[in-house]
Amino acid sequence: MNLSDSEISSFSINGFLLKKNILNVTEIETLKKIVKSLKEGKGREGSDFPVKLKSFIIKFAKFEIKKIFNSFYLHKINNKLNFKSASDKLFNNNSKLNHIDCYHNKITKKEILPWHCDQAHSGAKSGVNLVSQEKYYIKFFFYLTAVGPENGCTSYLPGSHKITYALRTCLFNKEIEYRPFWSINDFLNLVLEKENYKKIVNKLESKLLLEDFIEKANLVINNDTNIFDFKANPGDLLLFNDGGFHRGSKPTLNERAVVRYMYLKNF
Repeated sequence: MNLSDSEISSFSINGFLLKKNILNVTEIETLKKIVKSLKEGKGREGSDFPVKLKSFIIKFAKFEIKKIFNSFYLHKINNKLNFKSASDKLFNNNSKLNHIDCYHNKITKKEILPWHCDQAHSGAKSGVNLVSQEKYYIKFFFYLTAVGPENGCTSYLPGSHKITYALRTCLFNKEIEYRPFWSINDFLNLVLEKENYKKIVNKLESKLLLEDFIEKANLVINNDTNIFDFKANPGDLLLFNDGGFHRGSKPTLNERAVVRYMYLKNF
């Protein structure tokens, strides 16, 4: 899978990129069977697949033979599409596959996840041992079912990855006092404090980036808008920087099945 210069630039600016028709019909159906063979939901036991040799050995020791064979197929897809090369270009740095997992969600009127930032230090206590702002994942997110506005798509707030990166830099350098900011509401409150605002602006290319983010954040908080949703078909691929704000919208029309490959920069 090749990425053009314009696609790399778009990803850098927006934090995400949607590529159409990446998988063929056979690959879609095979992956769908793998996903549906596991329990429904997110974060459930058995949803992750081995990546490193140690994890393969552990699965073998537990006699999870089917999981191992399914993993071989997932790695085959990863190698065929050369995700590592794409990830290296998007990071502008050498990177590595860190994690593979999947989701299977039934039809529901509840959001899979509200607007949030994965790199929010939500497990940190009082700001100690914060992870560097340089640690974030690029996720290769395969849709195996149709998604769209209010139907299971991963909505993304364009450009928000730059704002979270700036805030995380300030936190890591102890220029701003730490507070949790997993939710977009908490993050916006932190950003809007006068002194924090100034320090974040100093980390950005332009004050307009922060003003644009604030406008978009208020829009999703106050109006529950779906203007940042999109349509995707089975076999389409979403690439995104998980430091930006995103959500899993409600799969109201059909069940949702996805496979995720997560790449991390080599330090």
